[in-house]
Amino acid sequence: MTCCHSSKMLKKDFDNIDNFLNVISEKNRLHILCLLRNGEKCVCDIHESIGLSQNLTSHHLKILKEFGLIKSRREGRKILYTTNKKNMNQYINLLNNFLTKNI
Repeated sequence: MTCCHSSKMLKKDFDNIDNFLNVISEKNRLHILCLLRNGEKCVCDIHESIGLSQNLTSHHLKILKEFGLIKSRREGRKILYTTNKKNMNQYINLLNNFLTKNI
């Protein structure tokens, strides 16, 4: 890829963009991120809103959390999820820089 080599983009940055796009390209994960932008939600609220089973919703939440796009906290018996704005902004900025310099 000559465009990326000529822009001095680090392989690590390119890999991070690729991984970010793979994580958010799944429509249910993208929907979860949209729901969480309005504040904390538990898995029970999320799965009802997107129409998935609770265990499949938990699977998507796990992927988003492992990638660092969301975070969680325990409140009693519930686990509440919210977006990790700092990490999300870093990925958005990385993608934006790539697009503006290479496309």
